[in-house]
Amino acid sequence: MFYVALAVIPGLLLLVFMYTRDQLHPEPKRQVFRLFILGAAIVFPAGVIERLMMGSRGFASGGIEGRLITAFFVAGMIEEFLKASIFDRTVYQSRLVRGPVDCIVYAAAVGLGFATVENVMYVTSSGLMTAIVRSVTAVPAHLMFAIIMGYWFAKAKFEGKSKWLAYVIPAATHGVYDTFALSSTVFMDLVLVAFLLFLVETSARIMARVRSARAFNRYAV
Repeated sequence: MFYVALAVIPGLLLLVFMYTRDQLHPEPKRQVFRLFILGAAIVFPAGVIERLMMGSRGFASGGIEGRLITAFFVAGMIEEFLKASIFDRTVYQSRLVRGPVDCIVYAAAVGLGFATVENVMYVTSSGLMTAIVRSVTAVPAHLMFAIIMGYWFAKAKFEGKSKWLAYVIPAATHGVYDTFALSSTVFMDLVLVAFLLFLVETSARIMARVRSARAFNRYAV
């Protein structure tokens, strides 16, 4: 239970942080929790699909080629497309969204639900050090992928951009992250840290943009 608690706490703290970003018109807690649970539930079908893909002849390759395939087409594409499809079917096509920040908060709930269950699986099998490392890398990374996803869904809903960008851009970002994360070298670890800092800056800029009074007045309904 100790390791389970260690694995769950980062996702819940980040969910609370994201929920409090929309202080003007907070999203219904019940809906946020529902999306968190839906995000958690897709870990298992994602795992099944990833195992099937990794076991197929076309994906059975090692070295840099295998790492890129795993990062972009297995982890990145499968996980982010499943998260985006949940958002698309339950949020984008509903009346829950009143402004861009709503898209980001709901997307964050989906992403953090996924990240929390995935974290439990890793931490309970690998221990304390994994809990510490993932609490500042993988779990926040899933949140930042979700912020990017929510932003592009907001662009689609309010500016007429292609909805597929909300699928493709987070998947590509996830793929870049995993390319570095799957490389067991000090240099790649440093590059991963730099990329995480880039994602933090990008996410902060997105949140500042959608929370501004000008953005809210423009999009609110």
